Amino acid sequence: MALGRGSGMISITALRYFAEVARSGSFRAAADAMYIAPSAISRQIAALEEDLGAPLFERGPGRTALCLTAAGELLMRFVQTLDTEMDRVRSDIEGLKQLRRGQIRFGAPETFARDFIPEFLASFNQRYPGVTYQVHLHGTPRLVEMVANDELEASLAFNPPPISDVQHIYERMLPTRVLVSAGHPLYERESIRLSDCVEYGLALPDASIGAKRDYDEMFAKAKIRPRAVLVSNSYELLRSVAVAGLGIALVNEELTYQREAPRGYRYVPFKDSRVKAQRLTVCVRRGRNLPSATLVFIDQLIETLKELEQA
Repeated sequence: MALGRGSGMISITALRYFAEVARSGSFRAAADAMYIAPSAISRQIAALEEDLGAPLFERGPGRTALCLTAAGELLMRFVQTLDTEMDRVRSDIEGLKQLRRGQIRFGAPETFARDFIPEFLASFNQRYPGVTYQVHLHGTPRLVEMVANDELEASLAFNPPPISDVQHIYERMLPTRVLVSAGHPLYERESIRLSDCVEYGLALPDASIGAKRDYDEMFAKAKIRPRAVLVSNSYELLRSVAVAGLGIALVNEELTYQREAPRGYRYVPFKDSRVKAQRLTVCVRRGRNLPSATLVFIDQLIETLKELEQA
C-alpha cells in the first residue's frame, strides 16, 4: 500500500521502517526488531529521503544513535497521526462487524408503542437482523432517570425534566391539539381556544406523564377547572377514549399521522397562546461511550424523526 504524493508514492512499509529506526536509534536495531536485513531498511529510508527531498536522520561520526532532522520530526508526527487514524478505522470496522449482533436497551413513552416504534424497529431490523432490543415503556420522568442510571442506553422523551447527566441530542416541538371523535361538536372546527373545552369532559394524564404539569399551568392561567371524565397514566388510553367518544383529549398528533388517512377522529388545532407545544427529544447519558450498534441505531432514529418533520 502507498500514499500518493506530487512526485511519487510513499509506501506504508517505508513509513513503518522509518518509525522503527526513529524509535530504535539505528538501522541495525530496527532490523533486529523487525526481523529483516539492515540493507532493506537502508534502501527504504534512502528512497523516502529522495522522494521527500530532505534527509530524515542526522548522520555523523561519533554518533551512538541516529537523531531525527527537522524534516524527520515532521514525518514522525505524520506517522503518529496516521497510526491514530488507523486505530480509529480498525475500531469503526470492528464496530460494523458487531452490528451483526448485539442488544439495544431503549426507552419510549407509551404513546409511541403503536404508531412509531414497531415500524422503526422493523425497518432497522431489515438492515441489521442480528440486533435484538429491550424496549421499556414508561412516563418521561422515569425514562430520563433510567438513562441517567445507565439502565437505558437511549430514550425518546416528552417534556423531559432537567437532569445534568442527561444530554438531549435531538429536539422537536410538537403542537398540542384536541383529539375528538367524528360527530363531536368540535370536529369540524378550524381551530379552538382553551375555553371551548370547558363544557366537554376531558381525558387527562396523571402525574407520571410529563405533560400534566403543562396542562395544569395552562388551565390555571385560563382560570379553567377542567371536568375530567378519565385520568390515566396511559397516554395511549387517553387517545383511545377520545376516539371512542368518551371525552376529548389534549395530545400531540402521532408522528405518522400525516402519512396515514385516519377515519373517525381528528386533531383540531388550538388558536390560544396559553397552550404550549410539547418538546420531543432523544436523550443519552452525557459522556457515556455507547456500543457501535446503539450509535447506529440512534443515528437512524434521528434521521427517521427528521424525515417525519418534512412529511
